[in-house]
Amino acid sequence: MKNMNDRHMDIRKISLADLDERLTEIDFNEDDRNIVRKAVYIDRVPAFNEIQELTPAQKSILSDIFSLQYNPADSLLKSGDGSYRLTLELSDSARAETVIIPEWENGLLKKCAISISSQIGCFFGCSFCATGQLGFHRNLTTGELLDQFHVANEVVSNELNTVPTHLYFMGMGEPLHNYRALSDALSIMKDPDFEGLPPSAITISTVGLYRQIQMLTRDHPEVRLAVSIHSADQKIRERIMPVSARLGLKHIREALRAYNRATGHPVTIQYLLLRGINDSTEQAETLISYLRGIHSEITLIMYNEIESSNNSRPNLEVLNQFKDILIQAGLKVDVRWCYGEDIQSGCGQLQPPVFNDRVHFSMRHPSP
Repeated sequence: MKNMNDRHMDIRKISLADLDERLTEIDFNEDDRNIVRKAVYIDRVPAFNEIQELTPAQKSILSDIFSLQYNPADSLLKSGDGSYRLTLELSDSARAETVIIPEWENGLLKKCAISISSQIGCFFGCSFCATGQLGFHRNLTTGELLDQFHVANEVVSNELNTVPTHLYFMGMGEPLHNYRALSDALSIMKDPDFEGLPPSAITISTVGLYRQIQMLTRDHPEVRLAVSIHSADQKIRERIMPVSARLGLKHIREALRAYNRATGHPVTIQYLLLRGINDSTEQAETLISYLRGIHSEITLIMYNEIESSNNSRPNLEVLNQFKDILIQAGLKVDVRWCYGEDIQSGCGQLQPPVFNDRVHFSMRHPSP
């Protein structure tokens, strides 16, 4: 039996495939395996002995081999604009950051989004992002992804007396660089017994890992996709996002067209405006050309200040001019205004306590 000498490993740190294999090795049949999976991921039982459908012997075996841990809230900060920054304390003392953004209109709550993190730190080092400046520390597990949603859901209920309407994988890290845990979490969220959001209300954000976009399209076509382009000019994009040297815009475009064909869904194109870098009329025209033939919706994002960056935000006149050019070309455009700046939870601002275990190598993505 593989790795069974590693007694009391947290059962929720194992992939669903590995968990199924390990339970098979200790003679749990398919029904038993489904019971365990549902108990620890959906019902969130506090201990194995509370899984009523299992025999006493099976509960004892589970307790002898595995541990069962959930990650609690460490802190909750509320911004002056009504958004929240939720921090979870993980078993290794790391912190996972989650953002809750309620949006009001005429005094009525029209939307409530949860944005969860997928990694501690990030490989990709985008020039505008505080998380990327930390480097990569580790992936979050499936259990840690789901705990962010569950705890944030409780906050939404207790603080706002409502339920979330949208879930975004847009916090710290690159979700598609943690594909196995992300895919397992999505599989659990799509379970009919999971009390969460429909897949159509879940959006996965990526810097453009085109091979993983293809995998997401194959495995989870129901969820929505958002891609951070930030410039349709390869050289400018590499300046903003160094990883772009290995992620050619041509290959990303092909993956987006394939996503359109397979799902019928539009792709959200995220475009962070940086003064004097990607906010010109020429850059808008280049973006229009790049998106020709792609079913897309554009979200323009205002830059949030971080200490480690010399970037700055364009003024509203430049923003509106850029937006109008896109609209006149027939594109659907939205603007993501800044939330949580005063608690450092805006786009690109999330940064947990610094650790000394930074991984000093870059993502090995084959050159196009």
